[in-house]
Amino acid sequence: MNILHPYFIVAMVIMMICSFYEAYSGKINRKYLYYLGFYFIILAGFRDNVGADFGSYLGIYYWSETKDYWSIFLKSLGLTPPNPVELEWGFVFINKVVKMFNFPFYMLTFVVAALAVTFKNKFVEENTMYPFTFLLIFFIPGFFVGESGQIRQNLGSFIAYFAMRYIKERRVWMYLLFIHIAGGMHSVCYILLPMYWIVRIPLNKIMMFLLIIGSLIASPFEVYRIFGSWLENLTADATVSVGFNGYMNETIVRQRGEFGLPELMMTIVTFFLFAFDTPMKKKYPYYEYHRWYALIAICSYFIFRNNPIFSSRLAGVFVGVSYLIIPNAMYVVNEGTKRLIHLFIMCLAIFNFLVFSSFNNISKGRFTIEKYKNWILP
Repeated sequence: MNILHPYFIVAMVIMMICSFYEAYSGKINRKYLYYLGFYFIILAGFRDNVGADFGSYLGIYYWSETKDYWSIFLKSLGLTPPNPVELEWGFVFINKVVKMFNFPFYMLTFVVAALAVTFKNKFVEENTMYPFTFLLIFFIPGFFVGESGQIRQNLGSFIAYFAMRYIKERRVWMYLLFIHIAGGMHSVCYILLPMYWIVRIPLNKIMMFLLIIGSLIASPFEVYRIFGSWLENLTADATVSVGFNGYMNETIVRQRGEFGLPELMMTIVTFFLFAFDTPMKKKYPYYEYHRWYALIAICSYFIFRNNPIFSSRLAGVFVGVSYLIIPNAMYVVNEGTKRLIHLFIMCLAIFNFLVFSSFNNISKGRFTIEKYKNWILP
């Protein structure tokens, strides 16, 4: 078993301590959430050759220098630029601006990490009473595959999650603007565009049950093929997809129909979705919105299960919101049940830590004591 670098273990211990405090002693001053965010920005932003996708993004950084701002602007409007921009315009723009000052590559990862963590913290702050508990659930493998891995989709996803505030405020143009910006980081984020209207559709347990069962039945038939190349265009990113598989490759498990870690997490979300649906509807603000994201995450994961890229990209963009269901359930139950849920979350975090270590993912991503290096930390 490989061991995470102490920098990450310290972050995990801090989140655990804060989780206990917010669960049993009340709210923590939100400034500590941003202190933790700053620490995460340093860990992800100033990493040196760390992360399975590091080499791919280094190549993109130098490639972006060949693109001009006018072409990037036209690409952002959906027009054909004179100088083709083969990657999403928003991410190319960030690369172009940083490269314009001739900064080293770690300034690009720093800027992207700063943006991603800021949007993540705002999203967490606005959608859960237990931000540190949610971050703890999301930490492994989310931080390593997200802020320190698939940085384009990670940034785009949290910009899109942040835009949920405009669904609540019913400000459609602001929502569309932020989804467009999110899509400028990774085109898969455009799949969240209809959520402005979908979350307003009433749901009940029978409908959820039928949709999930239907997805399970449809899984082996690969019904997503009827969309042809459209879905492939949303997820096309061969170089970074290869990097993702450097963390965790469960393709064989899925093809054999076996039960792996993604299935376990979807099962947990499904349990919480049904077990606490009634009290959550009564007591938790905007739970109905979170429920739709969770339901689509579950259904899309099983529909795309046989395609490791689709199941990680298309389903994955909904997963971040779906995990809100787990800590938020503590808000609507009695003290005894709350303690059981919190104990389960602590066990889940430790389990994820042990599995992530035993699968050698931290070694492949260079997050171990021996391999992790940071430009400003000793």
